[in-house]
Amino acid sequence: MVKLVKSAVKCYKKKTKKTVGGRKKTYEYNQYLVPLKRSDNLDCSMEVFIIPQKDLEDYITEDGEFKDLSSKEEEYRIKLEQYEAEFADLEWKHSQLSKSYKELFNKHNRSRRKEKELEDRIESLESDREKLIHALEEERKLTKKLKLQQQNQKENKTSPPSDQPPKTDKIDEDTKNKDENEDKDLWTVLKSRLTKKEDEKED
Repeated sequence: MVKLVKSAVKCYKKKTKKTVGGRKKTYEYNQYLVPLKRSDNLDCSMEVFIIPQKDLEDYITEDGEFKDLSSKEEEYRIKLEQYEAEFADLEWKHSQLSKSYKELFNKHNRSRRKEKELEDRIESLESDREKLIHALEEERKLTKKLKLQQQNQKENKTSPPSDQPPKTDKIDEDTKNKDENEDKDLWTVLKSRLTKKEDEKED
């Protein structure tokens, strides 16, 4: 059986003098007392707990007796079950969100890797393109030089000597047109091969 002792807190003003910085000052503060009666049957040096009355209003009657808390206990049990159900629901939602986050994170990483691969392929194709252009230019120059040499040799064999310079303007023009047509055909073949190569990689 829990024993309750009812009393009231009393406050007294207390003054004290202190010397601060060579000057005397008077400080005033509250001193709290809880008077007890002989009938409370409390021994000296006994430790006690003091609980404000407003905190006990839900648990004791006006006569100081404890209330029947069985109805409160049932109410607390129902609330506890509700809280546990809500907590379980939150745990399930948390696991679902964590799973969705992991899936989205992995999907994002896959997209980043695929994007990086595409960028590397583009850089590689650009490099190959530059190399092909350079090789075509060198090949065109070499072909043009060989054709001019062959044309000069042919003219030297078939034409009698003359004081007039050979008419090479038309020959150069025809050779240039022929080289451009060959370059276009070669570019068409290369473009077709590169497109086929990219389609095979994507598949």
